[in-house]
Formats: sequence, C-alpha cells, structure tokens
Amino acid sequence: MSKEGKKPFYKKWWFWVIIIIVVIGAAAGAGGGSDDKQTADNSTKEKVKTTTAQPKEETKKEEPKKETEKTHKIGDTVKVGDMVYRVNKISTADQVGPSVLPTKANGKFLIVDLTLKNNGDKAVTVDSSFFKLKRGDKTYEADSEASMSANQDEDGNITNSFFLQELNPDSEMSGKVVFDVAPDVASAKDLQLQVQTGLFGTQTDVISLHK
Repeated sequence: MSKEGKKPFYKKWWFWVIIIIVVIGAAAGAGGGSDDKQTADNSTKEKVKTTTAQPKEETKKEEPKKETEKTHKIGDTVKVGDMVYRVNKISTADQVGPSVLPTKANGKFLIVDLTLKNNGDKAVTVDSSFFKLKRGDKTYEADSEASMSANQDEDGNITNSFFLQELNPDSEMSGKVVFDVAPDVASAKDLQLQVQTGLFGTQTDVISLHK
C-alpha cells in the first residue's frame, strides 16, 4: 500500500483562514489611521478658523476737541480784515430822525449804535449794507433810509449817513444802523450783528446783541 503524499501547507484550509484574518486586520488598521489623521486635520482647521474668525478689538481714537469759538458781545473790539468794529449799544423805536420829519417803522426799528475804524492803506466805502442782522438761519437787511434818518440831527444835519460814505485810512466814524423788523424780532435775545470787510464782504464776523 503506497503512502499518500502530504499536501503543501498553502493548500491547507487553516492557512487561508490565517491569511484572511491578517488581511482584514491590516485593512482595518489602515482605515483607522486614515480616520484619525482626517480627524486631526479637521480639528486643526477648526482651531485656525475659530482664531481667524474672532474680530480684532478696534482701538477707539479720541476725537480732537473742537476749539470753542469766541463770542463777541456789545463793547468788544472786533477786527475783520482791515476794519475794526465796536457795538456801543442797541435800542428800539417806532420812528427815527428829526421830530418834524421822522421815518416811521413798518414793524419795529432795532437801532444799533456802533463805531468803526479803517486800519487799511486805502479808503473804504462804508454803507449800511455792511451790516446784517442774524437770527438763526434768518438774515435781515439794514434799512438805508431809516439809517440815514437816525443819524440826522433836529436841524437836519447828517454827521455820518452810512450811505456810500468814504472812510479814509486810520479814520473812524460812529453812528446808527437801523433794521425795520417785526416787534418780536426786535426784542429777541438771540440776535447777532454780522459785520464785514467791505462792500463785497470777503471776510465776516458776528457780534452778539444780547443785553
């Protein structure tokens, strides 16, 4: 009786069982490593995203403090260009001028008594249009006829007319500028007188007429 030859080990069933177990184990290990790596990558990305998403605190810049504008008032000397102004006083009236031939107001006359001087090198033509009455956004023009009448004496003599009058360098003049306004405007406490350099008013300033 002849002996049966032995089967090679790679043909035995248990060999293939071991091979299959090893292959499955290797595949599982490789897959797990990949998942771990991906999880680590995702975690790193989330940290970067979170860091970059946080807004930087803005540094608040302090706004420069605005300089308080000087408010000129009655009695102050106010220089505008080559002209110097000073309001001496204000008053109200229903009429101005000589008693024999007065000029009557449509509303109420606001009379501004002032002095001005020419510090320039040339003569300046002074007119009542140099002056404007301001109240908020409203502007009131001077009454040239009433201004001339207010500067007229009882004998009819006019010292300073404030009507296209020449004022030489280093000279000064005083007189009254008159505004014909509504009674409530004449008595208002927020009035300002705007003064200027000349007929064209390239430079201006304001004087508060508060009593």
